[in-house]
Amino acid sequence: MRTMFILRKAGSFSNLNPEFRMPSILLPLLLLAFAGAAPLGAQTSAMAEDRPTGFPARCAPGEVQVMLLGTYHFANPGLDDIKTEVDDVLAPRRQRELEDIAARLARWRPDQVAVEARLASDSALNAAFRRYTAGEDTLPRSETYQVGFRLAKRLGHPRVYPIDHGMPIGNDSVGALYARRPDLKRASDSITAAHQIRADAGAPAFRARTIVQQLREANTDGALHGGNSEGMFGVLLPLGEGNNYGGPQVLAKWYERNLHMIHNLYGSLHAGTRRVLVIAGSGHVPPLRNLLDEAPQFCPVSPLPYLR
Repeated sequence: MRTMFILRKAGSFSNLNPEFRMPSILLPLLLLAFAGAAPLGAQTSAMAEDRPTGFPARCAPGEVQVMLLGTYHFANPGLDDIKTEVDDVLAPRRQRELEDIAARLARWRPDQVAVEARLASDSALNAAFRRYTAGEDTLPRSETYQVGFRLAKRLGHPRVYPIDHGMPIGNDSVGALYARRPDLKRASDSITAAHQIRADAGAPAFRARTIVQQLREANTDGALHGGNSEGMFGVLLPLGEGNNYGGPQVLAKWYERNLHMIHNLYGSLHAGTRRVLVIAGSGHVPPLRNLLDEAPQFCPVSPLPYLR
């Protein structure tokens, strides 16, 4: 799960960085940010599916198809409390894998490519894209560039579309609950520690896989359901007491952010656009999928058929 992002310097490439630290209540949910930490065997049946739960079997005429590519964060700035280790995507091996991913996704022929970058960064982001397409800059590590820019250039697109809406999703109610109930804080800390152990144990296998294997796993039913339903709702929905609705308020803010992203996506559409590829952290996929399925303008599509 990523917080909001800015470009450090409008005049040159820079990795996207969070403007604030993730609230402690969200730490148990880091399986959203490290979907590849689950054992491969746990995903075997889901990896064979082309359409995970929640994606419609077919899109209605007139709906804009939105392929949701859930990713881990390539730049891995290490600002989350649970640390993960990922290979440098600038290494020659990983660059070849990213070219393969761009070729796979290009076969879907999206009319537009949207990325998890703040809407306000549009001018700076596309100035960077123009420099890249002109051969004046190399790509930094973020998936916004490594996948988004690479794919848009391959397709001959004139630009990419930032759709993120940065906003804090924590609240004082959670802190107040923890202060009054140290047992809940200890329970949260223990879950955080368990997930750090899990992330550490899964890191060697994660690094050994190709990027397309990592993305395939991150977009399976098991990874998406485990992160969103079991992680977010399992932990946050019960977190409250009396008139303290701290946990549900965090959930509400998380969905509000994703609603803003869909609103920004809608505002970016060109006349004649029928297909849009959205590249975002895998934690965004379940809420975006749910909301897009409800919106009569859109139809969510899984990338799994193109990640085999």
